Amino acid sequence: MKNKIIFLAIVFLVLLGLLIGIKKNRTHREEMRMEEIIRKEKEQHYQDSLKSLQEVPRAEKSIEKSEKSERLSKPKEDYSMYINNSIHNSDDNVNIAVTVVDENGNLSPSISSSIANVYNQSEFSGNTGLLRSSFLQRSDFQELFQGNSVIIENLNLSNYADYVAVGKIHYTLSKGTLVEGTFVCTVTLSMNIISTNQKTIVKSITYTSRGNGASEEQAEKFAVDKLLQKYSSDYSSI
Repeated sequence: MKNKIIFLAIVFLVLLGLLIGIKKNRTHREEMRMEEIIRKEKEQHYQDSLKSLQEVPRAEKSIEKSEKSERLSKPKEDYSMYINNSIHNSDDNVNIAVTVVDENGNLSPSISSSIANVYNQSEFSGNTGLLRSSFLQRSDFQELFQGNSVIIENLNLSNYADYVAVGKIHYTLSKGTLVEGTFVCTVTLSMNIISTNQKTIVKSITYTSRGNGASEEQAEKFAVDKLLQKYSSDYSSI
């Protein structure tokens, strides 16, 4: 009887050992399976990330190629329509083409002519009307005012003048405070002198003058006269 009990105990321990071994083996296989799943997921994530990084340059190159193709296929704009080609650059004198616009971007013919005459009274030859009114309302005019070499080249300005004097003038009118019934006009001129050969600004001018008068017109005239006198004495050289 005692031997039978011992035998059963041994059998029980053997079975228990087998069950524990099976369980451990199953747990190990499950851990291995999970590790394999995680490894595959990481590998897939890496491949997806790599593919995404490779696609970005391709997309950028595609966009760049499309833009380049569009630029090449787009005909270059003809800027000759914005130039008064009856004006020619003479070899005898240094020619300066003057264009001054008001705060609305409209040509100010009287100021343009007055400044051109200032140059005519010195060693230069001043003229007006080189740039047509249709160009003055374009954003390209602001680019020209800032000395953009591409716009200077597109307009072929060196064929028409040695320099272009491009300016903006602004008027401010107010009532006089010292004498009742009078007016004060403040005139501000910003002018850039551009070398058409160097394709750059060689001189920048900003000047403000004031005039008092019994009427707005008189105050404006006095302010402009002071401005032109200052321009003639200080700014007429290149």
